[in-house]
Amino acid sequence: MGISPAKPLAAEPHLEVVDDATPPQGLPLPSHVELQVAADPSPPTAAPPREQVRPFMDLYQPTWLHPVIRLLLLDENGHMPRTVQAQVGFGAMLMGVQFCMDLLAWILGFRWVFVNAMGWPGWFLAFLFAFLVSSIILIFERFVLTADVHGRKTPLLLNPAILTRVVVVVIFASVTAIPVEMLVFQDVIQGRLNGEVQGVRESARQQLRNDFKKDIEDVATEEGASRKRVKDETPPLVLDEVGTPKLDAKIADLQKQIDQKVIDLREEDAGWRSGEAGQGRKFLRLKDEKAALEGQLTEAKAARSAELEQRANGNQKAQAGAADRHFQELTRISERYEPRKRELEKKMRDVDRLTDDELAKATRKSFRVVDGFARRWKIVNDLENEDPIYATTKWAVRLLFIAFGLLVLTTKALFNRPTRAYYAGRDPLRAYDDEA
Repeated sequence: MGISPAKPLAAEPHLEVVDDATPPQGLPLPSHVELQVAADPSPPTAAPPREQVRPFMDLYQPTWLHPVIRLLLLDENGHMPRTVQAQVGFGAMLMGVQFCMDLLAWILGFRWVFVNAMGWPGWFLAFLFAFLVSSIILIFERFVLTADVHGRKTPLLLNPAILTRVVVVVIFASVTAIPVEMLVFQDVIQGRLNGEVQGVRESARQQLRNDFKKDIEDVATEEGASRKRVKDETPPLVLDEVGTPKLDAKIADLQKQIDQKVIDLREEDAGWRSGEAGQGRKFLRLKDEKAALEGQLTEAKAARSAELEQRANGNQKAQAGAADRHFQELTRISERYEPRKRELEKKMRDVDRLTDDELAKATRKSFRVVDGFARRWKIVNDLENEDPIYATTKWAVRLLFIAFGLLVLTTKALFNRPTRAYYAGRDPLRAYDDEA
């Protein structure tokens, strides 16, 4: 087609712009560019080009999604038409939502790693690592969104590059879902951990009770040894002899003499001795002697009774004194050991009312069970093995995160022709014309 001098634009039915500095289709022409018009005698047979609607609407006008696109550098191939901005902008918003979800999930996961190990300073590391990992996922998703799959004969999901991205996305989503799974089972996991703490607490209480019981037994053994020592060290009590051999012999002799006098009196009364029966002077003398002997016998018996009573009272007093002294010794022993036993018994009764700090101090034990990421993950696996409902819930959460992770790739698969042409480095406004 030849080049002719410039003519009025309305003089010809078809216009063609020829210039080395021609801007992209649909952009306004700079003022310094010289217009050269060539006449085309043939009438137009194709549909009017897309750029002819520019006087009615600016197809490259930025939308409210444009700042999000520029933030993620999604406009790497230059100006975007509005149709491309809409597709890519909402994909970028989806990436932002996914970034926030990943950030929260990874904060939960790293919280159980760093905070449980380091205390409150671990929150800084948890936020830092969560932000870094979420940013890595965001950057990877950004490359998924801007990948060039235009004009490939293989389906999108069978593309090796896309398949690789699917595998990576599934792995990232599965790992990211783990902290959320733990959060879903938080009440059950915390119950298991509390049960372990309670088991350690009860073990410590039982140990403390056994220690107090042993101390009480030791005190009782020491008290028994002290009582035995007092008994062994107490000299045997020497009591007076209760018998009165001298008085017994005297009483026997007096009784014998009285018996002899009775015999003499009978013989004298019968006259066997003097030949004269009756109670004469000799009979009366014998009777007086018998009465005197009986008086002596009565006195001897009274003396014997008095002496026996005196000795019995003495022995009784000696026994009472010895018993009193022994009781006082035992009382002193009891006063020495009973308060210790009562104190230990009171402490044993108060074991159930001790706080964890007091119990830990008394038993030198720690009631803090392992409450980290690995421990919670093991509890989740145990729950999964115990009840199928936990396994179903776990996989539901994981599949949900995998679905969220594949949303960006799904958005990529749903891109229209202009958007695919844009990331292929072609003119998006001519995408329909090129494929017609």
